[in-house]
Amino acid sequence: MFGMGILSRKGRALEVFGVLVFSSLLTFFMAGQTAEPPWRFLLGGIGLLDGFLAATWILGLPGIPTLILARAALGLVLGLGMMFTLGLAIGLGLCLLAMALGIAAIPRARLPALLILPGAFYLLVFFAFAVGIIAVISFLKRGPYGGIRWIFVLENYQRALDPLYVQIILISLWIALVTTLLCLLIGYPVAYAMARAPARWRNTLLILVMIPFWTNFLVRTLALMFVLRSDGPINGLLMAAGLIQEPVSLLFTQNAVILGLVYGELPFMILPLYATLERFDFSLVEAAYDLGANEWHAFRRVIWPLTLPGVLAGSTLVFIPSVGAYITPDLLGGAKTIMIGNVIQYQFLTVRHWPFGSALSLILMAMVLAATMVYLRVGGRERVL
Repeated sequence: MFGMGILSRKGRALEVFGVLVFSSLLTFFMAGQTAEPPWRFLLGGIGLLDGFLAATWILGLPGIPTLILARAALGLVLGLGMMFTLGLAIGLGLCLLAMALGIAAIPRARLPALLILPGAFYLLVFFAFAVGIIAVISFLKRGPYGGIRWIFVLENYQRALDPLYVQIILISLWIALVTTLLCLLIGYPVAYAMARAPARWRNTLLILVMIPFWTNFLVRTLALMFVLRSDGPINGLLMAAGLIQEPVSLLFTQNAVILGLVYGELPFMILPLYATLERFDFSLVEAAYDLGANEWHAFRRVIWPLTLPGVLAGSTLVFIPSVGAYITPDLLGGAKTIMIGNVIQYQFLTVRHWPFGSALSLILMAMVLAATMVYLRVGGRERVL
């Protein structure tokens, strides 16, 4: 055991040394590719620092791990800044080198907890900070030509409580709920069939489910518009079969919006359900049959409770994007079906009323968060029962 510990420490020392040497060489290379003298000197200085740290690390001087972590933090900050100055490649390279240095220098016992830091930093900068900005703007006044005026007001939230906008929010929630239920009704049997299929066919079926991701969402929506229009194939088939005498209006309706959302969000329901059902022990169903349960009771008492985590995950992945959708309602619903996402887009991009758009965004976020928390809590309680 003592010998294994020595080998482990030596292996870790060589790992850190290798990362430092690689970082030094790559940083010197990036410095040579940079035309601006200040940035070239800065990158060259970082390369010299990495070489110095590599030499002192091998010597085993005290305090070097702390210096390496400080160097990693500095590299992460500089990398984020250089993304907007020297280009994405150099900035991203510095960020990746900084993360590699930090992971290599962190003691193994602390590594699992500290690996959360990059994700936490990303959420802090690109989510929490952005939401904080929107929250501040929502309490400000609109400028005469757009933009904001630094005057604290509550009129944006008062306007959001107007019956017109409340009705639009309720319609958006209803469409998202119907979309989620339809995706669940369609996706659960598909995921169940995929999980029960022979092993040699599962990867093929999984690829077929993911094929829509290979095409741009806007292109798929435009293709659906062609299918639903008055002279499209659906009306043509119905008229050829004698079921209708003249084309029916399928496009620019609420049903068209729901169909488009189901078409776009269905894979996000199938994939979590398939991941849950693939790990499901179907011998439990056979045991239920042996105990006298029919197919319905076996599904309700065995399969459904044990696959509820996949149902909750898929429903969340479908409901949240659906309630804030604006491309599908705009193209398939037209002026007859307006969702809250369309109103928010209109406030930000057309009339430039950022404070009111921010207030609507926060209200929608709060409502979706509350509905999701209640749904997950109720689903978790049903799983326990």
